[in-house]
Amino acid sequence: MITETRVDAETGEWRLSAPKRAERPDDARRASTGCPFCPGHEEQTPPERLRVPAAGDGAWRVRAFANKYPIVSPAADLESATGLFPRFPATGDHEVLVESPDHDWDLKSATYEQALDVLGALRERSRALSGPRPAAVVVFRNYGVAAGASLRHPHSQLVALDQAPPGLMGRWRLARGHYTDTGRRLVDDLATAERTAAERVVADNGVLVYQPYAAAVPHQTVLVPGDGRGTLADATDDGLAAVARILPPLLRGLAEVLDNPAYNLVVHAGPSDVEAKEVARWWQWHVEIHPRTTTFAGLELATGLLVNPSRPEETAPELAKAVSAAR
Repeated sequence: MITETRVDAETGEWRLSAPKRAERPDDARRASTGCPFCPGHEEQTPPERLRVPAAGDGAWRVRAFANKYPIVSPAADLESATGLFPRFPATGDHEVLVESPDHDWDLKSATYEQALDVLGALRERSRALSGPRPAAVVVFRNYGVAAGASLRHPHSQLVALDQAPPGLMGRWRLARGHYTDTGRRLVDDLATAERTAAERVVADNGVLVYQPYAAAVPHQTVLVPGDGRGTLADATDDGLAAVARILPPLLRGLAEVLDNPAYNLVVHAGPSDVEAKEVARWWQWHVEIHPRTTTFAGLELATGLLVNPSRPEETAPELAKAVSAAR
């Protein structure tokens, strides 16, 4: 079934109509029996696009393949429309990256080597999916039912979008505008300002970890690698290694202070249809974690204003202490 982008004529916001997603299995709470991502069930998934091998015949540490229930379609025979009911095809590619053969493993319990396997595989697949056709490769991880996870087995996802939605375009526009005005990257200047303020910093050792000034939810957390110039596809080995060292203890810290919350982890990978040297002038890939501890209510739906019941100046020290203990 064709996926289409519908545009809200009142707000200009895009919505993806993806009926295929309704067919996804819903076993986020179930045990491993019959799990299509577990070893021995490889034939239940589409053909592999990546395999990180492990010792043993046919064994693996990480696998990637096309999503059977994609958000976007590789191609679409759909006529675009304008007027009050605008629409156009939602084309691109959608992959699943299985992070471990162990059904009950989680990224917060990962060794450095395991975390590096996952990040390295995400970089490799981001490179493979990038331009010239896709405008963006979106990388994310949903943990827990409240965060949208439909399968319990640990996995990340990559969605290559042929057309970047307004939210991404706005973020990139701000970053380019800041570079035009100052000659510096916005992420760098934010990192410098956070270090100077020293109120919201969680950790700072090769990767700056902080809770942003205008946090949308309690314990929203950002990771900025010191060697993170450009997009995820162009990430350096040192940048990935630094994130691999801090990410598991950070997730353990969040689990401690929030009682193992559902969360969405997003890699702000950057545009994929712009020449790498040009992007590196104004963009730096980084990671953002949104714990799912609050819900949208009437004001949020009516205005788009997100209400955060806490202040990052109060929550960041608590998380910093938990992360330090989790290392």
